[in-house]
Amino acid sequence: MKRWMRVAIPFGLLTAAVTGTLIVHAVEQPDPDDPEYLTPVHVQQISGGTLAERLVAEGVTVERATTTEQAVSAVTKAGRATLFLSTPDLADLPELRKLPRGTNIVAVAPSELTLRRIDWPVTVEGSHWTSTVTDPGCADPVAAAAGPAAVLRTEYQADVGTTCYAGGLVSFSHNGLFVTVAGSPDPFRDDRIAEHGNAPLAVGLLSRDTRVVWLDVHEPDVTPTTPPPTQPTFEYTPDPDATDDYYDDDYYGDGDGGYGEPGEGDGQGEAEGEGDGEGEGDSSAGGGSSLRDDPLLNSLPSTFWATLLLLVLILIALAVAAARRLGAPVAEPLPSQVPANETMLGHARLYAIARARDESMLVLRDATRRRLTTHLNLPADAGTEQIAHAAGLPVRYVRDILDRDPPESNSDLVEAATLLQGLVRDVTGTHPEEGDPS
Repeated sequence: MKRWMRVAIPFGLLTAAVTGTLIVHAVEQPDPDDPEYLTPVHVQQISGGTLAERLVAEGVTVERATTTEQAVSAVTKAGRATLFLSTPDLADLPELRKLPRGTNIVAVAPSELTLRRIDWPVTVEGSHWTSTVTDPGCADPVAAAAGPAAVLRTEYQADVGTTCYAGGLVSFSHNGLFVTVAGSPDPFRDDRIAEHGNAPLAVGLLSRDTRVVWLDVHEPDVTPTTPPPTQPTFEYTPDPDATDDYYDDDYYGDGDGGYGEPGEGDGQGEAEGEGDGEGEGDSSAGGGSSLRDDPLLNSLPSTFWATLLLLVLILIALAVAAARRLGAPVAEPLPSQVPANETMLGHARLYAIARARDESMLVLRDATRRRLTTHLNLPADAGTEQIAHAAGLPVRYVRDILDRDPPESNSDLVEAATLLQGLVRDVTGTHPEEGDPS
């Protein structure tokens, strides 16, 4: 039981410390579904009211939208504006396809699944425990003017465009839109905007146009769609006089665009067709069953894999600990009387298997002192100098043998044992094996 507790208690404390750290870290991280997260209407720790005030001070009009459809409509009516996606993982991504060409988009820390859904040419390369301050390392004028900023937490890699802050900020053009992806919300938060170059970076990214449409959603945003009218079944026989009107081309369009206006139907059909084609191409290229393309695995945070790896290492350590004897060898009574040489050989083999050179040296040294003090009629706790004076030998010679450093190798242990045997022979005049078996 004691041995089990010696193994369980350290690893239990380690597991509790790591688990507690992960839980506290997760609790301290702001959630996009928190109504205060990067909202422009409040000035609090995780809100974005300070950024909105700085934009207004720069002459930029900030317009808040609570749905993706409303934000896209506001950008379209404005003619030219910057769309700020503070929570891109909750936005209705298909609505972004309706944005006019030339629109600037700034997205804060989109996940790998979100990037795949919107089909932007950027991937998540990794994530950090906390936001890291790095230098721009690029020629982007906004980043260069801002200097070091804490924008690197999620690391991105873009096939095209500009990469800054070691992957914490990527900018690229896609389908006529100019997109900037930031890897951390810190530059936009009220409690972090004043640190380093966060404020110049956030204001610079959102002040490229004179208007900013701020999408402020904190739950999955889905644009409601009106389902098409149900066509009659074969069991229903419509009125012959109303059949022509019911199936009139004006109601269904020209037959190519589906429901609604022909122009809108064609555009939407082409957009969806292109998206489906690209998705099928990616699936066939990856084999369709690749673990790398699994959205469930891609949605798991890096801390999950770190915790899983730590648990595996703990199990391996427990297996190794259970497979060998822990601690120094202990003296146990023999079950029966056996020859001294056989007992000595068994003990020696146990010491050799455990590589207990220090313990072996201690046993040999104690046995030598016991034989010498007994032969010289000295107390059992007699020191080295007393033994040397009583034996008529130089103190330094006896000290070098009895008080030498622990052996570092098997050869050192053999040499020390030989010297101890020689000392006993010089003092007693007999070989150690010829005396008392003890």
